[in-house]
Formats: sequence, C-alpha cells, structure tokens
Amino acid sequence: MYYFRKNKENLEKYSISFNKKQVEKLKEDIILNCSFIEHKTCRSDYDPLFLNDKIIKDYFKTKVGEKEYFEETRNVYLHEYNEYESPYLVHLITRLLSGEAKALYEILNYDTSSFISIDEQIRLTNLELSSVDITDIEKKKEKLEQLENLLKSKELNEKQKSVEEYYQKLLKLLKFTLVDTILISDLERVEKFSGIDLDSRQVEDNKGVSKTLKKK
Repeated sequence: MYYFRKNKENLEKYSISFNKKQVEKLKEDIILNCSFIEHKTCRSDYDPLFLNDKIIKDYFKTKVGEKEYFEETRNVYLHEYNEYESPYLVHLITRLLSGEAKALYEILNYDTSSFISIDEQIRLTNLELSSVDITDIEKKKEKLEQLENLLKSKELNEKQKSVEEYYQKLLKLLKFTLVDTILISDLERVEKFSGIDLDSRQVEDNKGVSKTLKKK
C-alpha cells in the first residue's frame, strides 16, 4: 500500500506497512471498550433478526406466554440483549485491513472530537423536555422516556472509553517509509511530453489535509 503526500513543490511517495495481527487486535479492543452499548428488549414469538453490521452480546430469552394462530400456537419470548454501536474508526480499520488505500487517508483525517458524549445527549434532551409545552402530555412522555433511556445507557456505558487513545495507538502501528520524491512540475512535464493524462492521486498536503491531486 502506498501513500502520497504533497510537501511544498514535491510529491512524496511512502510505502505503508503494519502488523495485521496487532491492528486486528486493536480493532477488537475498540469494539469492546469504545462502542456505545444499548440494552434492547422485545416480546415476540420469533427470534430477532440481527443485522451483520450490529454486534450483539449478552443475549438471552425468557418465555412469557403463548400466541395462537389459526394453524398453530407459538411460544412468546422476552428477548433481551446488548447492542454495540462501534465508532466509525472500526469500519475504517476493516477497510484498511482489506488493502483499501483510500481508508488510510480517512484514518489520517479522522476526527475523534465529533462524538457526542452521553452526558451531552442527556443535557440536550433535558433542554428539549423543558421546552415542550406543558399541555402537550404525549410529547412530554416521549421526551421523558428518551431521558430515562439515556440515563440507563449512561450507567451501561460508564466503563466505556474514549476512542482517542486507541486512535493514537493505531497511528503508532502504521509504519511510513519514504520510497521516492518527485517535483510536481516534473510530473506535469511528463504528462505534456507523453500526451497521457496520468491518474489523479489522493494525497495529503503538508498541513495534513487530504485532497485529490489534479494533474493538468
């Protein structure tokens, strides 16, 4: 995998390497320690359908009754489980491990400050609750239920950690080796000389901003 970086008038080419087992282990640690955990419950005579992008833990079911159909009687169960919503960084690491170069540029520009903490969600929901007209009972109930769920989620997530420290660990696992450097003006001269429009490359400038290098 290669990484291109624009440094003033030069275009630098780096070879990127990393230990796949270490990165995979870090990915699992992020899922376990940084995911937002939400407790889910539902009553049904069918097992819940879990999507592939959802991580489910601590699942169990308890029989709570029966449901009669014309052709059969089925047991009804209370299904309970914890659903883990992983940070977007997990998705980027998966793409990186599959060899997708573009994921590397997204990782290097990943913003760990964009996550809204559970405390901030509680504060905002409480403000929304206060702003609801006192005569709108249904809306009040809805916001109270949201606030109650958030308070439960806070307790469930009290041991979860910020993704920031794991993000820094990931950056340290990436080894950048400078392979070659070329003047951007020379690259443009080759294009003019050959009459071939070389493919655009995703690069980062010396300020760490990812963009596409447009060649003329």
